[in-house]
Amino acid sequence: MTTQEQIQRVTDIAQEKGWSVNLENENKSGIQFEFQRYTNFGQDFIFTIAMQNEDIGTLIENFERYYEDFDPDYEAYLWIGEDGHGRNGAPYHIKDIVADMEEAEAQTYELLKALEMEFL
Repeated sequence: MTTQEQIQRVTDIAQEKGWSVNLENENKSGIQFEFQRYTNFGQDFIFTIAMQNEDIGTLIENFERYYEDFDPDYEAYLWIGEDGHGRNGAPYHIKDIVADMEEAEAQTYELLKALEMEFL
C-alpha cells in the first residue's frame, strides 16, 4: 500500500468512526493528522498525531502514546472556570465535564484499535 493509500485509509477509518481528519505539513519527513469530533456534550475535541518518514507505524506509535498519556481528569480541569463550573461551552457540572472527557478517551481508544487492526 502506498503512503497516499495509507493516508486515505486512515482518513476513511476515522470518518467511519465519526471523526473529521485534516492533514497538515504534508511532506516526506512528516504529516500531521488532526482528528476532530464533537463530544456527547458538544465540546470540540481535537488532537494531532504525527506520521514520520511516510511510515504508518510511527503514526500508530504516536497515537498509542497520546492515548496512554490522555488524562480525562486533567482534560476536564482545563474546562472548569473560576466559579467551579464549565466554561467555554463545557457542561455546567464538573461530573458532566469528566464524563465527557472519559467518553472522548473511549472514542479515541476505539479509533486507535481500528487503526491497529488495519495496519498492524
